[in-house]
Amino acid sequence: MQTNSKHRENDTARWPSDCSMAKTKYRVFYGAALIPILAGCASNPIALLPVEPEPLRPDTYIPKGQLQVYSDVETHEIGDDTFYYPHKPYSVHDDSGRIVKFVSNHMGDTDESPARVTIPAGRYNIVAESSSYGRVTVPVVIQQDRTTVVHLDGAWKPSSSTSSNEVVRLPDGEAIGWK
Repeated sequence: MQTNSKHRENDTARWPSDCSMAKTKYRVFYGAALIPILAGCASNPIALLPVEPEPLRPDTYIPKGQLQVYSDVETHEIGDDTFYYPHKPYSVHDDSGRIVKFVSNHMGDTDESPARVTIPAGRYNIVAESSSYGRVTVPVVIQQDRTTVVHLDGAWKPSSSTSSNEVVRLPDGEAIGWK
């Protein structure tokens, strides 16, 4: 029996304990994991071309133009006897009558300039307030890289040399834009 216990003592001396084996495995594992990280630090950086937006394809490019509507104005008193006249909001409709865009037409109560909005080229109807005729629906054409301007505030007067067939007018004769 003594031989057997000596034999077991020799076995234990030759083989490490389970805990010691686990520590060795983890050291090998972490060491192997560090090699790619350290190798990455030692490698040369790569040079890449700049990343750009997706190229325009004829089927995805949508030409756009701008629209500016001088609608009737609202009176806002700010403080004592200080008045501002921002333009009233309007809506842009497609041929089916669906609202494509709602435009507040000013940036605040003191902004007296009508907004210039960008929309896809095409035919639309705007619904806005005219200073002399009330609520009107005006057909407009938006062309690529051009601005269509509609004058509903009564302030626009085309030059006297302008032919009447060059101007769109309301039923009361007020000129509102170019044909």
